[in-house]
Amino acid sequence: MFFRWARQFVVVPLLLLAVVVAVPVRPQDFLPSSVPVVVGDFELFSSAIAPPPSDNSRKPPPKDAPPAVFELSDVPSVQARRLMDFFSASLVEAFQKAGYSAARQSNSSAANGVLLRGVFAEADAHNRIRRAILGGGTPGANLLLYVGTFNLARPDQQLYQQAVTQNPDSHYGPIITLNNYIPLIKFELSKNPTEDEVRKICTRIVQNLDTLLRTNPSAFSQ
Repeated sequence: MFFRWARQFVVVPLLLLAVVVAVPVRPQDFLPSSVPVVVGDFELFSSAIAPPPSDNSRKPPPKDAPPAVFELSDVPSVQARRLMDFFSASLVEAFQKAGYSAARQSNSSAANGVLLRGVFAEADAHNRIRRAILGGGTPGANLLLYVGTFNLARPDQQLYQQAVTQNPDSHYGPIITLNNYIPLIKFELSKNPTEDEVRKICTRIVQNLDTLLRTNPSAFSQ
């Protein structure tokens, strides 16, 4: 009788141990920074010919003005390349400071993790979203930036598509339709942004991804 009771007593803690071992990792134990991040160059097109300088562009900036990403005297293609490069480099740096393993897409061979892609755009007079053309001479003072979050394991998703119906305008790029089925965030920045303005946007992108990963830790695991 004693041995039968003893066997039952031993089985109970073994079952409890099995339950403890089988408990999955809790979401609060997940570190967002464990997910690799790849940064693609944000798309920005430029005019082949620079527009005539405005009165404002002829005025030298104040002595205490923060440094701009590019010079107003640069041709649009140089301005666009400089802005894309500075955004990519600043975003990688912001992620690395937050503890992430991050690299530009041109320097990465990662097959899993997060891919960030973006496109600069402008709204035309009819509030249609178009790809931005730096130096295109549009009246607005600001650019729109749409940043999408993609799973590197499923690289076939698109950030946007060109709209079927177009209304060509030499000041703008084509009308686009953004992909609403991916995590997408929108920013606004000046057409001649300062370095600090870009860095602040990069910080917000890092914070947004961190929140997204904490909310859904398994979304980019495979």
